[in-house]
Amino acid sequence: MNAKVQSVIDYFTGTERGRKAIEVWFSRAGNMIPRLKPILREQGVPEDLVYLAMIESGFRNDARSWARAVGPWQFIYSTAKIFDLEASWWYDERRDPEKATLAAARYLRQLYEHLGDWYLAIAGYNCGEGRVWRERRRSSSKDFWRLKRLPRQTRHYIPTFLAARRIAE
Repeated sequence: MNAKVQSVIDYFTGTERGRKAIEVWFSRAGNMIPRLKPILREQGVPEDLVYLAMIESGFRNDARSWARAVGPWQFIYSTAKIFDLEASWWYDERRDPEKATLAAARYLRQLYEHLGDWYLAIAGYNCGEGRVWRERRRSSSKDFWRLKRLPRQTRHYIPTFLAARRIAE
């Protein structure tokens, strides 16, 4: 818990817009979390990573980003292929909650093994492993909170994840 996380908690609990967003997310969570947590557990990653899908897509299987990332875990086409998700004009496994969760767990575990820290792995999931490596090397730090030149979205990603997890608890 720090000021950045508290600021996101205050947004989600203290503003109308934030409350509406988190309420919609949690309305979907009751169906999704029990389906996804066992997959994360079986893959040896923290079950709390399920809240990444919440902040990525609001647990929407039909979510689509400006970067053409799709599904609850917001996989782009190239990453989906690496983690064995079929994505064609006919069928897109990125939209399948269980298959996408399995791929996300494998990807997050790989990021953790390469970067050595769950916050860095989560940051790598958001902006790319190479970007995190370069910033780690530039700043001479393995502490996410000291990496000041990561993209703004990534700097806010971890506090948003931690806030969502805290509110869920």
